[in-house]
Amino acid sequence: MLVVARRDRERFLAKDTGFENLKKSFTVDLGEKVKVLRTAVGDFDSSSKGCDWETVGRIAHQIRGTAKSFGFSEISTTADELEQFAAKRSLEQTVRLVRRISDLSRII
Repeated sequence: MLVVARRDRERFLAKDTGFENLKKSFTVDLGEKVKVLRTAVGDFDSSSKGCDWETVGRIAHQIRGTAKSFGFSEISTTADELEQFAAKRSLEQTVRLVRRISDLSRII
């Protein structure tokens, strides 16, 4: 039953231009969120004093959910990791994951 439901969903989404417009909107919005993330981590400054951990966590959470909804699983997984490392205040991992999301946002 689940396989049939997935096929039906995929067929529906493939035909739904409204969904495609939302997906395009997500990609534009993602670029803006990446800018916010870069600013929140201090444009990759080596000091964690300048990192706005709450903003990083909040934006990562938003990206994770929306990316998953649109089928961008790698972005969603990366954003999930980012949210977790931001909560731990791990600057090195946070910077690495912000860079990864930035790279992914340019290829979708």
